[in-house]
Amino acid sequence: MLITIFGCNKNDKETIKTSKRQNDIKKNKQLLDKAYDVSKTEDSIAFKRANKIAYKSSLKLKDTSGIAETHWNYGSYYAKKAVFDSSYYHYNKAYKNYEAIENYYFSGKMLYNMAFVQSRFKDYVECEEKLFEAISKFKQLDKNASLYKCYRLLGSIYKELEDYENSINFHNTSLKHLKLVKNKQSYEDEALKEGVLNDLALTYQKKQDYEKAIEYLNLALSSNDLYERNPKLYAKIIDNMAYTKLLKKDTTNIKRSFEIALGIRNKTKDFTGVVINKLHIAEYYISLKDTTKAIAYAKEANMLANTIKNNRDRLSSLLLLSKIDQDNSSHHLNEYVDLNEELERQERKIKNKFARIRFETDGYIYKTKILSSQKTTITVIGIAITFILSLLIYIRSERAKNRELILESQQRQANEDIYKLMLKQQSKLEEGRLKERNRISEELHDGVLGKIFGTRMGLGFLDFGNGNEKKDAYIDELQKIEQEIRNISHELKNEILLSKQDYITLIKTLVEEQSKIGGFEYSIDTADGDLWNESRDTVKINCYRIVQESLLNIIKHAKATHVNIVFGYTNENLNFTIEDNGVGFNSKKTSKGIGVSNINSRVKTINGTYSLISQKNKGTKITVLIPFKIKTNETY
Repeated sequence: MLITIFGCNKNDKETIKTSKRQNDIKKNKQLLDKAYDVSKTEDSIAFKRANKIAYKSSLKLKDTSGIAETHWNYGSYYAKKAVFDSSYYHYNKAYKNYEAIENYYFSGKMLYNMAFVQSRFKDYVECEEKLFEAISKFKQLDKNASLYKCYRLLGSIYKELEDYENSINFHNTSLKHLKLVKNKQSYEDEALKEGVLNDLALTYQKKQDYEKAIEYLNLALSSNDLYERNPKLYAKIIDNMAYTKLLKKDTTNIKRSFEIALGIRNKTKDFTGVVINKLHIAEYYISLKDTTKAIAYAKEANMLANTIKNNRDRLSSLLLLSKIDQDNSSHHLNEYVDLNEELERQERKIKNKFARIRFETDGYIYKTKILSSQKTTITVIGIAITFILSLLIYIRSERAKNRELILESQQRQANEDIYKLMLKQQSKLEEGRLKERNRISEELHDGVLGKIFGTRMGLGFLDFGNGNEKKDAYIDELQKIEQEIRNISHELKNEILLSKQDYITLIKTLVEEQSKIGGFEYSIDTADGDLWNESRDTVKINCYRIVQESLLNIIKHAKATHVNIVFGYTNENLNFTIEDNGVGFNSKKTSKGIGVSNINSRVKTINGTYSLISQKNKGTKITVLIPFKIKTNETY
């Protein structure tokens, strides 16, 4: 038998190599498809395993498109899990990879996804930039469906920024691009047109143009099959229609509309919609002055918002309860303030993470380019990129400062609004107390005193013979009782006239509540309390928070049995001191915690100064000074 063996020449090797790579690419595509399919399920473990295998395979093959696709899968997965910093990180990675291979359609989609995530945390400046960059890409590619989504999100952002004219223009532009979409069937099934009409109506509602809002809502409801196609959107539009009429003070049949919307939302398990619906119904009962039902619906909304961790509607429900639930108004307000401050801290933290992700990604790409550059151009490129990065960092820093100033301004305004609500609540309590004292005074003077006088006069006309001397003694005693009652009545009247609702009352209420929690006794010297009433609300609310923070520190750390608080005025400065007899600490060596940092920040806000003196086993004393001139009644 003759056996012939062929040697492997160069062309055969290239053919084998090409064939192997084609098989590897085909296998990699299957892995990517599997990872995508698993991402649609609820099996997190299976998804992570499949996507990790696809990522490693793409990395090995240097398949940039495959690497980008796995990052896209991760971004969508974390977005569904509400882990938005991780979601943003992977969308950003996918964007960079798609940009590298000039796939501008998918890189534009990643820009939209990142913008959507940033909009959740009010990072509107960066969000707006990404959307306009995505729009420029989609316009060149004539991608109307993607342009529709970008303009709709821009409309929502400008509504939140209260730029209603731009919001309306962007929503109308999104409708124009929706009309140009070739495959309209899928978009009609999702009722996207009706969704934009609803967005437009909400913008006009915010603008207080209720007639125009109702016009767009009626236009959205003109589709007879909207309920079958999208029951959740149908319920939303019905609810918004009823609420817009309520704002317009037209309550005809709106109760029935609220109930229909609520029934659909319960049926479809649209719990966020249920919360909003119940808050609207609560406002409806407020308009009818049925406070009991209003409080009940507001509390139900608050409980459900807590359950589903919907912080936006938790804030709305707490603010509404603070206005209508007078017995627990202070509690609701404090809970609202604490939650609002916590959410602002979380938003700032997430925004900082977004900035770090962008910076770190840019730094990685920069290093890769440097390594691939020729030695002759390293110095030039290094200097140029360093300059550009420095400029970008400076610009970003300036923008961050501007955003911080805006946030601080909004926080100050919110604090003043909250203080006014607290003052209004305290004023109502004081008004009720004074009315009751006035009623008692009038009852003593006009009722009881009159009856005693009549009885005394009647006794005077009776003749007891030998007992007249004792009768006269009783009459004299009745006359003395009359005088005592008259004096009491006048004293009650005088106190009513002298009584005045002031800032110190709020402070005393706060200290009394905290003393019960901390188990300490307290004393308050408010000799110059009237001057504090003349100070600005910004000074009052910040000083109120400083006292609150100090008492919290005393309760947590000091183990004090007595706290002394003095509100005074010296040398054109309002001042107050908080001194306890607790365990104290070495204020020179101990680092400042968050509580002291907060006090320092609030004192700076009102242009004041403060000192903190403490020694071990000798207690702690905090003194705050705020400039204030009596002659102009103006704080600086």
